[in-house]
Amino acid sequence: MPDADAATHSTWPTQLRQFPLAFWTLLALTAAVRLPAIARPLLGNFATKSVVYAMIARNWAEGRASFWNPTVDVLCGDSRGWHLVEFPVSAYLTGWLWAVLGGSLDVWGRVTSVAFCVGSVALMYLFVRRREGPATAVAAATALALSPVSIIYGQSFMLEASLVFFTMATFYAHDRWLDRRRTAWLILACVCLALLFLTKIYMIVLLLPLGWMAVRNRRVGWLAAAGLAILPAAVWYAYAYQAASPDGPHAERIYFSLRRSTQDHWPPPPLLYSADFYRQLLDDLSGVVLTPIGVALLLAGLMNRRWRSYLPWLAAMAILLLALPRKFYEMNYYALVVLPPLCVMIGLGWQTIYARVRPSRTAIAVLLSAVMIFSLRYAARPAFFTPSEDRGVLAAAEAVRKLTDVDEPIVTVHGSTIDLLYYCNRPGWAVAPDTPDLDAVLQSYRRQGARYVVVVGRDPMLREPLVSGENFRVYGIEGKGLRVRD
Repeated sequence: MPDADAATHSTWPTQLRQFPLAFWTLLALTAAVRLPAIARPLLGNFATKSVVYAMIARNWAEGRASFWNPTVDVLCGDSRGWHLVEFPVSAYLTGWLWAVLGGSLDVWGRVTSVAFCVGSVALMYLFVRRREGPATAVAAATALALSPVSIIYGQSFMLEASLVFFTMATFYAHDRWLDRRRTAWLILACVCLALLFLTKIYMIVLLLPLGWMAVRNRRVGWLAAAGLAILPAAVWYAYAYQAASPDGPHAERIYFSLRRSTQDHWPPPPLLYSADFYRQLLDDLSGVVLTPIGVALLLAGLMNRRWRSYLPWLAAMAILLLALPRKFYEMNYYALVVLPPLCVMIGLGWQTIYARVRPSRTAIAVLLSAVMIFSLRYAARPAFFTPSEDRGVLAAAEAVRKLTDVDEPIVTVHGSTIDLLYYCNRPGWAVAPDTPDLDAVLQSYRRQGARYVVVVGRDPMLREPLVSGENFRVYGIEGKGLRVRD
């Protein structure tokens, strides 16, 4: 396969000129659609997931936690809890950037995700251009750039944007190595694969398409390199699984763990036998994941004979979907990990339609405008707006910080999330307003050192607050109880 990226002896400016204006425009568009409200707090859509990683980044950057044990602000026993679900590579990168450069941790978390998205789109273009040509590459990269689910979670403080980047970097470097046989490309592919496995161990399903590509090109030696890529993840996940043992010495330190997640999702998942699961899957696919236009182009891609070369990659994503149906059913950000091969299929679909119809530039512009409208229709509200019920969080957090010392525990009440605890920047506990026997629960926390409970939104208390503001109240916890609603 010819190397379409650059001649061996080209200068850097010459290499840059090999990329068309469409490539640079697409990268700018990828960033532009994710930058509005970049300074917005981590509130709203899947806020708990975002603040978990923000807590992990902050606790590590400020020296309260080791690199080995991702740590949140929720107290487990008498210490902050460990979140031993995955090794959050991108969260630690954000924490390092924040510690070195200062500014807002929330903004750095979002900027890191945006940067990963821009890099993913660039790699998608490079990968598909090598294999299918520039027009197909532009279509595939555009699908990735404008996917609503990619816009929503590609500007949040979450790990999923980095998963897409590490996936595309692995496939691109792997493809270059198969073609050029240069060890540097193999090393890069294995490093990216190792980071991918560390971030989410379920991405091990990608060994299926990567292994197929290697065997088909008679590169069986790649299996040894893949084994090395697995090794760091094997070591850390073995530690995490053992540390979370209910009989182990660290049991009371565990906030959430891979062990518990595995038990919650152990097969056979009953959702696979539910018609509603497949209905929602199709609804998400034609809506927030690809939009109706994307689905139409994906189906057109099945008419392109080249789609069979990506069948192992699609099969790996199907295996992941069937292994973790609850994840995909309840949390649509999981769709990000299956997005890359779907975008390649969209590129093939565009290639097929363009070859048969030869649309004019005007028709292409209209189609792109329609894609933009659909994307913003699904992405705008969850990505860029803070729900009204969350708008008291920052003021409440500021009030609590004035009343408490840095390491003083507090209690927060804000639905079922821990985002209020994160913004208070204090260790403590998050309780739901409908917690049974809430007064007894609060008194148990008082005995562990909490003097205040802060409430945003629904208020279960029946007494006058010490401090109040728009949609928030702060109460003192006294020995006689708080008097709460039944």
